[in-house]
Order: sequence, then structure tokens, then C-alpha cells
Amino acid sequence: MSSLKRILAAFRRLLPDRALERKRHSYRRELLFSESEITLVALVLSDWNRALLARIAKDHRWVIHFARTSAEAWELLNERQAQIFLFERDAPGTDWRGVIRKVVSARRLVCAILISDVTDDYLWNEVVMWGGHDVLVTPLREENVLRAVRLARLYWNSAMKTNASVA
Repeated sequence: MSSLKRILAAFRRLLPDRALERKRHSYRRELLFSESEITLVALVLSDWNRALLARIAKDHRWVIHFARTSAEAWELLNERQAQIFLFERDAPGTDWRGVIRKVVSARRLVCAILISDVTDDYLWNEVVMWGGHDVLVTPLREENVLRAVRLARLYWNSAMKTNASVA
């Protein structure tokens, strides 16, 4: 029995400091719970993409508001305090560069994700250059949506913490 205690004591010495471990654990918990606080506005016209986004939002407890026009999308962005704006490149009455410019110039931080029929490095670079966050190709795939939205949310969290510490 004493040899077992010695082995356990030696093993505990190899473990990281408990305070550091608690900090890591709380950070992981914060990441898990922060996902449920994701609020999106989606200017998406395709029924397939809408259905997929609605299912993903339900599965991951995101709040998603759909718009059919750019005017409705701007109203939702202002009312709902969304962190992420998904919009189709070919939505009527929208120029994607103008949309990103408008989102970037808003008083609140919103990560814009463009949804396009075609995508390549040139388009992605241009979206980022204009201030957008990412590009998703249609038809949407769940793993790509999850990756883009989670990365946008992490960026949003980081930017908000930076802005709060500066203010």
C-alpha cells in the first residue's frame, strides 16, 4: 500500500500546478459556453442553405435571424446585436464589397462572412482586404460553416477583450 502511495505522490508531482489547471479548465468552459451565445444574421436566399443554417443553429444553440433583403438584414444587425453576418454574394440589391464596407464602418464589431458559388484564394484575399472575415462556398457544408463561425466568434471575443482593455 505504501508503494502505491509513493507512486501516486510521484505522479502528482508530474502534474501541472492546480491553479494553472483550474485556469485552463475555466478557459475551456468559457469556450464551450460562449458558443451558445453566438448570434448571427443571415442574408441567405437559398432554401437549402437556410435549412442547413437553421439546423446547425438549433444543434449548437446559436441564435440566427434570417433576412431576405439587405434592408431587413441591416435592421436585424442593429436590433439583435449580432456578432456574425453571413450573406450571399448574389443577393439582390447588394454589392458584396459595399456590404463588407458598411459592416466594417458600423459602430459595432461584426464579422462578415461571404457565401459565394465560387471561391478561390483571390476572392478570399479580396474579402479579407475589404475587412471581411471568411468565404464559404455554396452549397454550404456543415463542417465549413462550423469552422468559419467558430473562428469568427473567437476573433470577435478577442477583439472585444482588446477593445475593453483599451477603453
